[in-house]
Amino acid sequence: MEVNDKVGEVEVAYKPKIKERRKLTDSAACYDFLIEKCYNPDTIEYREEFKVLFLNNNLQLLGWSTISSGGLTETTVDIRMLMQYSLLMNAKLIVCSHNHPSGSLKPSNDDERLTERIKKASEVLNIKLLDHIIVTPESYYSFNDEGKL
Repeated sequence: MEVNDKVGEVEVAYKPKIKERRKLTDSAACYDFLIEKCYNPDTIEYREEFKVLFLNNNLQLLGWSTISSGGLTETTVDIRMLMQYSLLMNAKLIVCSHNHPSGSLKPSNDDERLTERIKKASEVLNIKLLDHIIVTPESYYSFNDEGKL
């Protein structure tokens, strides 16, 4: 019996597109960036989405991604994918975010449980969950600012 021992090679490359990076120093700066660049104003009050900002150790933005898009009241977050993206972005810090189409800024029990699960998963990989921000077009709720991280 012949064994085929040829396997695909994995190559990792990182090619930043910009030299100067935007610095996100607090929840207000993160919210401004999220509203300005990440959330579509036409769907922010229609569909719940979960997005992540990836930062280096100097709070400089490496990139962002939509992790999931759901319905009116929820979206499913695969934490393994979130961590995979974090590792591929070479992120040291992450800021998670999701919108509440209802306009409520109050975190649900599910929001609190998810935040805790993300925090535990990121700690294993030596990545810090800097914040989880719930956004609406008018305002935001920061888990970090409220002492819930």
